[in-house]
Amino acid sequence: MLATAPSGGHSASEVGSDAGGEASSQLRLAREVGVRAAAGRGSNFIVSPISIHAALALMAAGTRGETRQELLGFLGSASLDELHGAAPSELIGKLNGLTQTSFACGVWVDRAHVLQPEFMAAAGSRYGATAESVDFAMNAENARRRVNGFVADATNKHIREVLPPGSVDSSTVVVLANALYFKGTWAQPFDKSATFAAPFHTPDGTVVRVPFMTTGRFEFKQYVAVYPGFRALRLPYNIDGDHHAPPQAAFYFYMLILLPDGASLDSLADLYDKAVAAPEFIKRHTPAEDIPVGRFMVPKFKFSFEFEASSDMRKLGVARAFDGGDFSGMVNGGEGLSITGVYHKATIEVDELGTVAAAATAVSIPLSGSSRPPVDFVADRPFLFAIVEEKTSAVLFLGHVVNPLAE
Repeated sequence: MLATAPSGGHSASEVGSDAGGEASSQLRLAREVGVRAAAGRGSNFIVSPISIHAALALMAAGTRGETRQELLGFLGSASLDELHGAAPSELIGKLNGLTQTSFACGVWVDRAHVLQPEFMAAAGSRYGATAESVDFAMNAENARRRVNGFVADATNKHIREVLPPGSVDSSTVVVLANALYFKGTWAQPFDKSATFAAPFHTPDGTVVRVPFMTTGRFEFKQYVAVYPGFRALRLPYNIDGDHHAPPQAAFYFYMLILLPDGASLDSLADLYDKAVAAPEFIKRHTPAEDIPVGRFMVPKFKFSFEFEASSDMRKLGVARAFDGGDFSGMVNGGEGLSITGVYHKATIEVDELGTVAAAATAVSIPLSGSSRPPVDFVADRPFLFAIVEEKTSAVLFLGHVVNPLAE
């Protein structure tokens, strides 16, 4: 009954360097927070690995010594030159010129301090970052509102607050933040008239009725592959009316859904483990061929998730930046500064027409085949999803759905 993809199958694109190695620590961070969210609150989850990459890469450019080496290790690079040449960094520099995406980066420094010229040159040329002098010492709340306003504008108001109350105060020296916005329409839209309510099985055994999308045609093809323990679906996004990238297009995007065979939290956690264990897992398990499908159901969903990443980053090997790091490459008097918070928020909405997703990361630093039989793809249980750039395999967004009704 099932068409099975060979183990270690390939993605739809083998072009360009793989981003998996560079993104591995960000994916491990996503796994830690995602599994905890599913097991603890039973909540849906989304993170933007490339947003976190951008914030930490920008910060690494302003650090020195052991602080820089730990951040480079987390980012999967041996040097700043290697980091700047990595696939995610290449993509970050192009996001503002693409149809579906926009990206903004900013640095806010207390007016009693001065950013180092070399850091500002790198921030501007590589990340398009703007710099602003603010008065953290006398009006930290106003500075916090300015950062949040920057993020809100850059995400089309989808994220209005990345820095929560109390995240900055009179001792804050620098805040780094970025904002990512994605809006993509499906190359093969779902038929709105065919959307129907059906059961979805949550990890605790509860069954909820949710709106499922389908194509409305009896015979059709989708990019589906079956692997031991799970199956995969690739949903390409349009590029100027055609999901096949024109020759001049440098980057194009798709959503990947990884559906475990079981509905339990263990099945979801096992799939997370597989996704972060091998650098090329996402690339190698992206279906390359559209094949006939039988039953085909994907739920609509819309939700947001936010978290503070310091404790998980410590577990993954970043210590000095939180305990008297060397930020002298960023700001005068930067020796001995420490990060007090790495704040991340992301949101996503998936419907019959496509996807709208946004994310922001802020870092606060204070002073101290047709012959095959049809394959079913019925996502009626918890699943992972990712929004991926095909050429670089860079992961813009990663998350899971345990209940499509939960926002």
